[in-house]
Amino acid sequence: MINFHLSIKKVYLAGLFKYEYRPILSLNLIIHLKGFFMKRIDEGRFDFVPKYLWTTMSKNNKDNLRNYRLYFKYLNDNDKKIKELEKELSDRREQKKSYVTKLTRLNEDLDHLRNDYNFSFSITKLKSKDYYNGTISRKGHKSKSFTLGSPKLIEDRLRKYYKRRKEKIDYLDNVGWKSFLHFEFNDNSSKVKRYILGCINQDVTLKKFLFNRKILFPIKSDNK
Repeated sequence: MINFHLSIKKVYLAGLFKYEYRPILSLNLIIHLKGFFMKRIDEGRFDFVPKYLWTTMSKNNKDNLRNYRLYFKYLNDNDKKIKELEKELSDRREQKKSYVTKLTRLNEDLDHLRNDYNFSFSITKLKSKDYYNGTISRKGHKSKSFTLGSPKLIEDRLRKYYKRRKEKIDYLDNVGWKSFLHFEFNDNSSKVKRYILGCINQDVTLKKFLFNRKILFPIKSDNK
């Protein structure tokens, strides 16, 4: 039995409220109609017309029969492809779950590397004089502090170290030595950050290493 129901909607028309009735097909009816039309296609293959009779038929009938069989074949091929893709999609969803599980486990196993290699850099001024220290901080590790020096010593060192890098000198002039150092210590391509990461790679505690402005930004005259 096919059922449908009415949608009753209150509308305002010509100064009066009226009720508007609209028939709405139920889900069962939609499914029934879909199956009905598909059934007609499945059963209407016209196999009862032998192919040898086609030569005696009108061109229009022959073309329609030929096209019907052709499109019916396309329909079947398309359905098969849909099933293949649905299976592939299902398989890929399962594979995704597997990848997520493995990545979650590996993420936990590798989490300590974030604490080891991910560091922050800060600058502090001594209370007694115009002198500055630098500090490397990491989660789960003791901070590593070192001497930078006075603003003049720091800036002179940077200008000598980067004297052949005009873009570096220009940036130093624009932002000042504090912001410049913060950038260098956080830039993965900078020599100073690569040096610190190399030290961490050799000794994760950094206890074996001494840092200061001369070690982090060495120049040839240091060896004289």
